[in-house]
Amino acid sequence: MTPRHQSGDRLRDPRPEAGPFARLRLWLAPGMGVKRHVAIAVLGALLATIGAVAGALWVLADARAAVAAPVEDVLVSSRWRMIGGWSSLGALLAGIWIAIEAIARLNRSLLSNWLPRPRDAAVVLHRRLQLSRGPRIVAFGGGTGLSNLLRGLRQASSNLTAVVTVADDGGSSGRLRRAFGMPAPGDLSDCLAALSDDEVEVSRLMEYRFVRGGEFEGHTFGNLLITTLSEVEGDIGSATRVLNRLLNLSGAVWPVTDRPVTLVAYKEGEERLVGESHLREAGGPILRLELEPNDPPAIPEVIRALDDAELVVLGPGSLFTSVVAPLLVPKVREALVSTSAPLVYVCNIMTEAGETDGFDAFAHAEAVKRHLGRWPDLVLINDRPIDADRLDAYRGESGEGLPVRNAPLLGAGRFAQHDSGRLADELIALALAVRAGEAVA
Repeated sequence: MTPRHQSGDRLRDPRPEAGPFARLRLWLAPGMGVKRHVAIAVLGALLATIGAVAGALWVLADARAAVAAPVEDVLVSSRWRMIGGWSSLGALLAGIWIAIEAIARLNRSLLSNWLPRPRDAAVVLHRRLQLSRGPRIVAFGGGTGLSNLLRGLRQASSNLTAVVTVADDGGSSGRLRRAFGMPAPGDLSDCLAALSDDEVEVSRLMEYRFVRGGEFEGHTFGNLLITTLSEVEGDIGSATRVLNRLLNLSGAVWPVTDRPVTLVAYKEGEERLVGESHLREAGGPILRLELEPNDPPAIPEVIRALDDAELVVLGPGSLFTSVVAPLLVPKVREALVSTSAPLVYVCNIMTEAGETDGFDAFAHAEAVKRHLGRWPDLVLINDRPIDADRLDAYRGESGEGLPVRNAPLLGAGRFAQHDSGRLADELIALALAVRAGEAVA
């Protein structure tokens, strides 16, 4: 397994620095594109000064000697020999400082119409430039698992693409789906909030659930917003394009398809269950999952993101309803099978009743292979060593060995969920290893 390149603590920026010298240092940081403009401004001022002096001397013509004599007296004086060098250096530094400060003030003035605190422009720009150089990661899933992962990844990269399942048919999403004949908006809403630079405010708004108002009762504002935009723009794909622009995201969020789809699950004895909300009604694990219709079109941006990805992540989240479901869209499955980017499956910490009863880590990975048509390149498991017999089972099933990586991924809190920061650290380290030309296994 490739060693980690750097820890997540190094990947994440500290809180914005507020001091004037810290802001000035950021303006001059590599990659900001400011130093070259300062140098050009100083060069321009120098040329203008030389031109002005030369022009004055030309205008004075024969009187040049009379003008130059006092200057010459100063330059050959003993006092000038004592302080001349320091005076010149002071003037040079003062000129550079004035040029830098002027450019910074100009930037703040121009940005005052877009930023509430234009003095922090250097902090904001520096942060965005750092994130824009982060690895290109595409993550598949839905529900709380994917949104939780995105909160961690957005601290290290803005080149993120979240691909969200839209097959939910229960709760607010199900009601809107039936009323408008649209894909389920619920998981989209969660992920849009998670990637927004104004996550706290956006989350409060998107997750607000109406507790009165007749037909509004039980709906979240995020679901209603996506539904409204879908009606205005014509489909959920176009609505998501608008939201990706409006919400100031560190990346992009896309539904896997713009058509309403239904999940069909088969369990022991070929028992057939239709609709995500019904898949857990019968006990026992899901053996096979299908989509109805079975050939929905993929959102074009999803395919482009996969073509450009440095790392593809499946999960965390409910194995079948969140992870496998979006992989069943034919064009997405083809792109995943042919991509050169490593495919990492993040194994759930706990099994889910009625979906993955009795599954171990290998059974999770095997379900991905069965529905996708290829094995993951790496399975990321919560800090639990795998014995030699189990590793042999992986090798026997996959034909060439299925790499496994263990890490302490369990988060705090009441439920057994992944720690978003630790999980993001592991995935970013893997992506940076790929960028450096190293193998992930």
